[in-house]
Amino acid sequence: MKKLLALALCLMLMLSCMALGSAEQAQTVYRTLYSGEVSTLNYLTTSTTNEFTISANVVDTLIEHDRFGQLVPCLATDWELSEDGCTWTFHLRKDATWVNSKGEFYANVTAEDFVTSAKYVLDAANASSTAWILTDYILGAEAYNEGETTDFETVGVKALDEYTVAYTTFEPCPYFLSMLDYVCYMPLNAAFLAEVGDQFGVASSPDNILYCGAYILSELKPQEKRVYTKNQAYWDKEHVYIDAIEQTYNLEASTLSPEMYLRGEIDAADISTEVAAAWLKDPDKAARIHPVRQYGQYSYFWTFDFDANFDEEYEPANWLIAVNNENFRQSFKFALDRVRAKSAIEPNNPEDLLWDTIMPEGICVNEGLDYTDTGALSGMEIVMDTEKALEYKAKAVEELTAAGATFPIKVLVPYNPSSNNWANECLIVEQQLEEALGSDYIDLIVEPGPSSGFLGAVRRSGNYAFLKCNWGLDFDDPVNLTEPFKETNNYNFMINATDPALMGEDGTLEYYKLLNAAKAMPGNDVNARYEAFAEAEAYLINHAIVIPYGSDNGGYTASLLNTFEGQFGATGLASCRYKGMHLLDKPMSTSDYFEAYLDWLDERDALIDAE
Repeated sequence: MKKLLALALCLMLMLSCMALGSAEQAQTVYRTLYSGEVSTLNYLTTSTTNEFTISANVVDTLIEHDRFGQLVPCLATDWELSEDGCTWTFHLRKDATWVNSKGEFYANVTAEDFVTSAKYVLDAANASSTAWILTDYILGAEAYNEGETTDFETVGVKALDEYTVAYTTFEPCPYFLSMLDYVCYMPLNAAFLAEVGDQFGVASSPDNILYCGAYILSELKPQEKRVYTKNQAYWDKEHVYIDAIEQTYNLEASTLSPEMYLRGEIDAADISTEVAAAWLKDPDKAARIHPVRQYGQYSYFWTFDFDANFDEEYEPANWLIAVNNENFRQSFKFALDRVRAKSAIEPNNPEDLLWDTIMPEGICVNEGLDYTDTGALSGMEIVMDTEKALEYKAKAVEELTAAGATFPIKVLVPYNPSSNNWANECLIVEQQLEEALGSDYIDLIVEPGPSSGFLGAVRRSGNYAFLKCNWGLDFDDPVNLTEPFKETNNYNFMINATDPALMGEDGTLEYYKLLNAAKAMPGNDVNARYEAFAEAEAYLINHAIVIPYGSDNGGYTASLLNTFEGQFGATGLASCRYKGMHLLDKPMSTSDYFEAYLDWLDERDALIDAE
C-alpha cells in the first residue's frame, strides 16, 4: 500500500512539474501579415510610419505617452526646466541597458548616448529626414548641421554626467517635451556605431542596431518575415505582456488577411469597406470586427504637384501650365466631394473623418482656445459647391487656352496598392470630379504605384499630379504641420510655382513670408504664434494649394488586441507601440470596443479630476 501511495505521489509530482514547465514555456505570440517592406532600421534618419513601428518597439525615448495621452517618464525618470525656459535637464534611469539582437548585454544607456545621437542626426552626411526637429529648436544645431562649425560643443546637447543630459533651445519652447517621444531623440551608443560603421541601421540584419526598448528584432528576413521577441533585459518588462510578434510578408496581405484572420492563422487584419459591409451582415463575422479607434495622429490632405516629374505620356508640360493657374486649382477645391470620397473608408459616417483645416482639432490648445479656431482659420469651412466650381472652370479654360494648354488636362493620381481602400477612394474622386467638371476639362488617370517604396517612387520624386498625402504629427505645435510645405519640401514642390496669384509684390512666394513671420514669433507668446501660423495655413487653403481632407482612421478593423490598453497620443510614437497590451482570448467586437472605450473615458476623467 505504501509503495502504491509513494508511486502515486511521484506521478502527481511529475505531472505537476510537467504542467509548470508547459506554463513557463507558453508564449504569447501576436501574428500579422504585411506587404510594405522597410528600407532601413536607422531610426535617426527615417521618417516613414512603417519604419517608425520597428523603432518605437525596440528603442526607447526619454519620455513616452501613457494610455491616457499623458507624457510620463521612460528612459528619463524626471526632469526640470531652467528659469529662462530654455534648458531642459533630464535624469536617466540607471537600469536601462543596450542589448544585441540575441539579447546579450552590450552597455548601459547613458547621457552620452543622447549626445552621440544628436551629433549623428545633425551630421549632414547622414541625411536625416528628421534633423529639422533639432535644427529648428536646439541652440547651435543649425550651424553645425550646415557646416558653419565643426565644434559640437557649440550645440545645446550636453552630457552633464553619466546619467544626466541637458537640451538647450535657442528660445523658450513650451512644447519641447512633446518632441521627445520621437525617433530623432532616440539614443545611440558611440562604441557600437564605431564598430558597425556604415552598416548601422542597414535593413539586411537585426545585428545592425542595438536594442534598449521593449522588444528585440530577433529575426529579419526581407520580403519573408520579421520577428520581435520580448527584451528580457528591459527595465519595464513587467508591462510587456506579448512575448513575440511575428509579421509575415505577403504582397497580397490586404486581400488575404481577412480570411486568414477568420481561420485563426493571424491575429489581426485590416478590413476593407467591402469586406466590412459583408461581414456585418453575418452575426458570427460581425462579432469579430470593431470600429477603428480615432487618434487624429495623421493629417490627410490633397495637394497638387508643381514639379511634374512624370512620364511624357501624362503631359507634364501641359500639367505645369494648368497647376500654375489658381482658377484651375480652385475648380478642383470646390468640385471635390470629400464626403463621397471618404465613404470609401467610412461608408456609415464619412463626415466624422473630415476636418476643414490641415491641423486637426484638439492637438494645439492654449488657454482653452483651439488653434483651429484662431485668427484666419476661425470659421474655415470646405464645402463642395458645383456652381462655384464651374465658374472657376470657365475662367480657367479661358486663361489656360490663352497660355497654350490643351484639354482635357491629364491628371495623374497614383495610390499605394498595399493600402486598403485607397484605390477605391481615388476611383471615386476620379468619377465625381469628372462628373462635376466635365471630361472635356480634365482626365484623371488613377494608377497604382509600387507597394514598397511608394513615397520615394511617387511623392518624394514628384511623380504625380494630384495626390492624397499625409503628415504624422511629431509634437504639439502648429509649426509641425508646416513642414510639408516649407521651401525644401518633397511634398508638392511649391517652390517651383510660377502662378502670379501666389507671388508677393517683390515677386517671391507670399506663403514663405507668412511662414517665416510665424516662425519668428517668440516661443512663449503662444497666442501671437497661433495667430501667425493660422494666417499661413489659411493661405494654403484659400489659394487651393492644399485641400484639407481629415483622418483616415475610419471603418472597421479586426484584432485580438485591446487598443485602449496601449499608449495613446496624437503626436509621437505612442500608437506604434505594443507595450502595455495583452493578447485577447477572443476577438474584440463592436460592443466590446465601446465598452472598453467607455471604461477608458471613465478612467481618464477620474485621473483628470484627481489632478
